[in-house]
Amino acid sequence: MPSTTCPSPEALDLLSGAQPALPSATPRAPLRVLLLDDQEDFRDVISEYLLAQHFRVTQVSNGAEGLRAILRDTYDLIICDMMMPKVGGEMFYWAVTRVRPAARLRFLFITGHENEPTIQHFFKRIDATVLVKPFQLEELKGALLAVDRKLR
Repeated sequence: MPSTTCPSPEALDLLSGAQPALPSATPRAPLRVLLLDDQEDFRDVISEYLLAQHFRVTQVSNGAEGLRAILRDTYDLIICDMMMPKVGGEMFYWAVTRVRPAARLRFLFITGHENEPTIQHFFKRIDATVLVKPFQLEELKGALLAVDRKLR
């Protein structure tokens, strides 16, 4: 199975607001993001933001669909809601990291249930990068950069 790649310097420059690096001789492919959330309007807003930042986005509404996507393809980043029907965020994480161990650092979790003890324990256990709903797009940008720092 192919492994996922680290975010390109160009994409990170876009996120950080820095001037893009000089173009290289070989153009880089856009970063691939898997976005899991059961709220369609939330997925659409996040997806539009990521598309504007030159990411390629695959949206799914639950963990079962996410697992099918992970088995078909690899992703540079996985943005995952914790509370979803069928397969929740924690179960999804363990299933993904079993079949694609390198993906463990590529997760960005989103939740509106940050005070739930089981969720807090899970986040601490895996040293998760987390965004608490509701959040501003500027906070999403910072969280994406935090995931990138974990990959370096």
